[in-house]
Amino acid sequence: MKQAKLAAAIKEVKNGGNVVHLATCSIDGKPNLVPMRFARMHDDETLVIADMYFCKTKVNLKENSSVAISVVYPGREKFPYIIYGEGYYAEKGSKGEAGEIWSKWRDWGEKEPPTEVPERFRPPNPSCRGILFTKVKKIVKSNFDEFGKEVE
Repeated sequence: MKQAKLAAAIKEVKNGGNVVHLATCSIDGKPNLVPMRFARMHDDETLVIADMYFCKTKVNLKENSSVAISVVYPGREKFPYIIYGEGYYAEKGSKGEAGEIWSKWRDWGEKEPPTEVPERFRPPNPSCRGILFTKVKKIVKSNFDEFGKEVE
């Protein structure tokens, strides 16, 4: 059930022009929150987000791999979830699992850009900088009545 809800939420991001908020934190507790549109499912438990000018995000991931991702909607009642997991960075030259993920996803932003992004806002190679991949640990509800309840 958890994977189905996650897949549905990310499908909405891909096809509906919605945003995810990606939160990271430095080792000394300074948070960083960035809105992202290039988010997809890699497999049932792994989410990928294209590096769209990550600066603080990359530094934070090296210091602290914990991430939180919130799927944002105009009407949050549709998919009111916060996704928690461990984030890792993959880029050209990465080895092992990171290298495999980089090979699969390095050009997906060009092949499958979010449908609503106007041409003038697309960088020439939007996903070629790197890929954040997140191993999902838990998903909690963020709606008023069930805030914080883990999705099974």
